[in-house]
Amino acid sequence: MSNVRDRGVIDITLVEEGRFVLIILDDMEWKFSNRQEHGRILQDKINDYLNYIASGQAAEARPGLRPVIRVLAQHSYSRYCIDFLERVKAFVNNKDDICDIEWTHDPDCGPYEDGFSDDYVFDITKVYPRLKKNWAQNPLAEVSLMAATPDAPSYSEQMVMTRIMDSYIGLFVQDVGEVFTFISYDMLPDGVTVEQLQQAAFGNMIRDIHFRSCESKEPGIYGIIAGGNFEAESILLNDIWKAVSEKLGDDVAITIPTKDVVFYTKAGDKKLRRKMMKMAEELFLSNQKETPFLVFSKDVFIYSRENGMNLLS
Repeated sequence: MSNVRDRGVIDITLVEEGRFVLIILDDMEWKFSNRQEHGRILQDKINDYLNYIASGQAAEARPGLRPVIRVLAQHSYSRYCIDFLERVKAFVNNKDDICDIEWTHDPDCGPYEDGFSDDYVFDITKVYPRLKKNWAQNPLAEVSLMAATPDAPSYSEQMVMTRIMDSYIGLFVQDVGEVFTFISYDMLPDGVTVEQLQQAAFGNMIRDIHFRSCESKEPGIYGIIAGGNFEAESILLNDIWKAVSEKLGDDVAITIPTKDVVFYTKAGDKKLRRKMMKMAEELFLSNQKETPFLVFSKDVFIYSRENGMNLLS
């Protein structure tokens, strides 16, 4: 039997009280980590059904009956799912009103008595900072975080943001088990301020993330490793760079071509700086083409033992 993942096929049909019911069998769970993919799959299936109805095939199969698209879910709905289905229903009603859309689920599913599950619970102990380059032409006046993939949807204006070094934006993510999700203002409980969120995020990162140095393929050029998730955010922690500077016996030049790669070397060694910048440039361009979601920036940072961290203009 077909289900929500099978395109171009009607899963089940039945006649019920003068209506021609087209059923979508949705056997996927509404987890926080897969909700966007689940929504896309369900949207594609609904579109197939709408095309079937709009083409006249439904009327030909069951003349005179009102078409109904019914989503029959095996697992409990989440709030995200309900909002999604309500938007789809409103769209169809406002466009051509060619059918009705309804949904149901197995009432025995899930630990929730009403059959619905909340898909997000704020936990300030699992919030971390996330640093992004602001690619806007005028960073002081606007925000653009998607330069590497201009066709991608922009970040929500409701995301909690702070400005860092003028051309960078600090955001916040929460570890929800399988993925990190960005924090928006409507996700903050009453009484939690941005300042409290920022303080907790930095404290959590210092507590949970282990940053360590490693050698690169080029002698005298080093990197920062932090498990693949928070390398770029190392630039926010002066204590790391103070220790690095003391070990090198010099100020530190730093490049972050991708979010998971940080190169650094002695700021006073021009030859090493040129080599590092070439390495960073090659990596940036390679990822810009192949994996743009990893791209971070082409900037050079300088950690000075006297003035701390600065962006080299």
